Amino acid sequence: MRIAAAFLADAANVREGTLSVLSGFVNAINRESYPAKLGATLVVVVEYDETEARRGDHERTFRGRCEPTAGGAEVFSFEGSFSLGGGNDSFGYIPMLFELSEAQVPMPGSYRIVFEGVGLERVDVRFYANSTSMPPLDDDA
Repeated sequence: MRIAAAFLADAANVREGTLSVLSGFVNAINRESYPAKLGATLVVVVEYDETEARRGDHERTFRGRCEPTAGGAEVFSFEGSFSLGGGNDSFGYIPMLFELSEAQVPMPGSYRIVFEGVGLERVDVRFYANSTSMPPLDDDA
């Protein structure tokens, strides 16, 4: 199995296996103050083939975590499972959405959301958090 696509979007939905995305590939957020809400949806599309469909249980687990790119404590995490469709001769794509609008980013800087699971290659979705507020002017200067 491999990750065919992984990115942040303003919004996304899946209906009858079809993925719809609004403003995909968000790579920066701009907030006036921190901590701040991420305000995005993580989109992950898993691709599998017949070989993977024949391998053991069709139920697979995953974990995602957000952390600063340069190292540091985990900011937030999520986990779950998904099922491969069809029988042992099936193949296809599994679109998954993770609503992270309320997830908190502690401060400006570079971050990555690491997505990995049993039988999945690891993927890092990177984004930068910018501060849009101006520093206070010092009247003594």
